[in-house]
Amino acid sequence: MAAQHDPPAILVGDHPLSLAEYRLVSEGRATARLADVAVARMERFRASLRRQLDRGVRIYSVNTGYGADSVTSLAPDEIRSMQRNTILSHGAGTGPIASPEITRGMLLLKANVLAQGFSATRPVVAERLLDLLNAGVLPVVPEQGSLAASGDLVPSGHLAAALIGEGEVIFKGRRMPASEALAEANLDPIEPEEKEGVALVNGTAFTEALALAAILRAERLLRAADVAAAASLQAMKGFLAAFEPRAVQPRPFAGALLVAANVTRLCAGGTLLDQPPSRVHDPYCLRCVPQVHGASRDAFRYVREQVLVELNAFTDNPLVFDDDTYVSAGNFHAQPVGLPLDTLTVLVAELASISQRRTQHLVAPVYDIGLPPKLTREPKKGMGLFMLNTTAAALVSENKTLSFPASVDSMAVDTTEDHVSMASVAGRKALEVIENTAHVLAIELICACQALDLHAPLEASADIRAVHRMVRETIPFVAGDRALYREIAALAARLSAGELDAFLEANRIALD
Repeated sequence: MAAQHDPPAILVGDHPLSLAEYRLVSEGRATARLADVAVARMERFRASLRRQLDRGVRIYSVNTGYGADSVTSLAPDEIRSMQRNTILSHGAGTGPIASPEITRGMLLLKANVLAQGFSATRPVVAERLLDLLNAGVLPVVPEQGSLAASGDLVPSGHLAAALIGEGEVIFKGRRMPASEALAEANLDPIEPEEKEGVALVNGTAFTEALALAAILRAERLLRAADVAAAASLQAMKGFLAAFEPRAVQPRPFAGALLVAANVTRLCAGGTLLDQPPSRVHDPYCLRCVPQVHGASRDAFRYVREQVLVELNAFTDNPLVFDDDTYVSAGNFHAQPVGLPLDTLTVLVAELASISQRRTQHLVAPVYDIGLPPKLTREPKKGMGLFMLNTTAAALVSENKTLSFPASVDSMAVDTTEDHVSMASVAGRKALEVIENTAHVLAIELICACQALDLHAPLEASADIRAVHRMVRETIPFVAGDRALYREIAALAARLSAGELDAFLEANRIALD
């Protein structure tokens, strides 16, 4: 019998987390523990905080009230009770519950921030966050309620409640009171001390977890879009000349050059593009793939860079230093991630928009490309694949309504907390658009593969024939009308999960 191996453990606080490490933990494929060097650092900063309080230094949110109440000083016996009350009062979220991937990500991100020391919390606070993560005790975190300005206060309040034995969690597949789950997992609740309550509710852990999930999914769709376009180009007997270096290089955007090379590579060796053309050039949805997909690629690089900066950023407030000083700043404001998330929404929505136009040409060809209407051998007897384009169009339209930028809005809730980012809303919208776009690309691939079958004995390139085999594992040829909703969803799920990437790698189909 094969030996059982424990999942790898990621050290927190001794190096910047990588995207690969974050992904392992957020997907439940690795555990995490606080590095010894982080423990020593946190104790040093904690001692600095204690010395400042002993000298009577007024520190915002530690021995003063919040917001407009920051002019009010707290009595020594009120300081710790306010930290506990801070956590309890912030459990005011509504809406759907965040997924396990997002919640695990929040626990890791929150511990990574505390490990930097500037929050001046005890090491046990970060350790308990990682204990919850490793034990699979996942706080119930509602998705709605964050302004993403003084951090993701409300979602983080729900997360923090589990540490003190309050609120609800998901444990072993059941939703239960946190106190019961902690007892079952042999974990003691902590009692928050000076600054620990505010440190737990502050920061951008919720928004950043959404952003990291979004860039991981979106990156897969960028490659899937190039594959779908290459399949459709061959199915429509298009012109590969628009992808040649001599055509693209005079306007040398990096994304356009990359996409053109991808599509050219995917189309090499097929016979469909060697047929006598029925037109002098292709519609924009084919001819402009390098420019449209390429622009999304270029914008995605900016988004990815910003999100990865935030992965290891300090987003709490105030910052306590180990030289017995502190600064109140604005690192909790999520605008640096909100703007990129709005950009991500738009760049992914455009992949769906141009994909739907290619699907339109496949199911209702306006050129003589040897395809029957509706992509069915008996167009007079049924609808074939025509209604798939209707669904794609509906999803593209929905994406448009989701593409209004959340980050241009601000909703003041206090005289001092007077500008907010709404970045968590941007993150949630981005994930919705990514999900919709996965379905639109799945629809295009279904239609393109149907068209390639109808073109037999003419053949697509070897790479696209391989992709055709993958699609056929999920969706058989549509010989007669049938409901396709389950098959669309199944293929979209495979694209979102990165199965196309794994397939391309396994078949040595190299894409940038």
